[in-house]
Amino acid sequence: MIDFTTITRQMDNVIIRSGREEDYNTIKNSLKGQNKQQNKFDEEEINFKNNYSKEFFINKVRSIKQNARDDKYYLFRVFKKDDGSYIGGVIIKTILRKNFQWAEIGYWLLNQYWGNGYGAEMVEAAIDIAFNELGYHRLEAYINLDNIASQKTAELAGMQYECTRKGFIYENEVWTDNMVYVININ
Repeated sequence: MIDFTTITRQMDNVIIRSGREEDYNTIKNSLKGQNKQQNKFDEEEINFKNNYSKEFFINKVRSIKQNARDDKYYLFRVFKKDDGSYIGGVIIKTILRKNFQWAEIGYWLLNQYWGNGYGAEMVEAAIDIAFNELGYHRLEAYINLDNIASQKTAELAGMQYECTRKGFIYENEVWTDNMVYVININ
C-alpha cells in the first residue's frame, strides 16, 4: 500500500505534497486572495472563497487520505517554494489498474498565480509522482476545447494531444467535447 502522505516534490518554484490539517489557514488565505472570476474555469475555487470552513477542510483531508488508501485518487496541494503560499492542486484518479496502470490527471491554479509558469511545473511534478511513486503507466488529461491555458499547461509539462472525445464529460447539464492529452512512462 502506498502512503501518499510521505510523497513530496520540490521543483524550482513549487512544492507539491498531500494536504495536512495544519494547512487550513494557508489555504483559506490564498482562497480569499483570489482575483474576481477571470473565466468559467476558475469558478469552483472562487466559490470556495467564502465557504471554506475548518470543519469542511479537516473532513476533506481525512476523505482524501482514505481515497488514496483505496487507490481511488491522490490529491496533492501545491505551494510556492519561496513563501509557502497555497497556489493550487493536482489530482490523479485511477481509471484502471491491472494490465493498464491508467489514470486521469486534473489540475487547478488559483487565479492570482496565473501566468507565472507554476501550472506546468506542478503538472510535471505530478507526472513524476504518478509514474515513479504511484506506479501508473499512462496519464490522460481531459481538457475543454476552449481552455487554451490548460492545453498549454499540459503541453509544457510534456503531454501530447491524442484526440478529441465527443460528448465525453457531462458538465453544466450538457455533454461536452474534450481534448485528451496523454503521457506514457516510456
